Amino acid sequence: MQKDLFEGWGYSIMDSQYLQQEFVRQAQIAYSAGEYELDFVDDYGQRINIEITLKADNGEYVTFNSGWMVYPNGRIVLVTPFGGKIK
Repeated sequence: MQKDLFEGWGYSIMDSQYLQQEFVRQAQIAYSAGEYELDFVDDYGQRINIEITLKADNGEYVTFNSGWMVYPNGRIVLVTPFGGKIK
């Protein structure tokens, strides 16, 4: 399903490294600025949601939630690339 979404926006497997870097870049900025929503906490850590915005091949922008795990050292790791479209 996620593969189809990203392909529908004009991205392919060839863009995976760019997308990974862009997710991390946007998430680090948002996390540092406190622009995230707390999600549930469990034995593995605190989960947060961060909005990601990508430009689709039609020139429009798509914004969606992504899910991240916050570790005790403050490091965040992507666990859910697409958690629902916002715009």
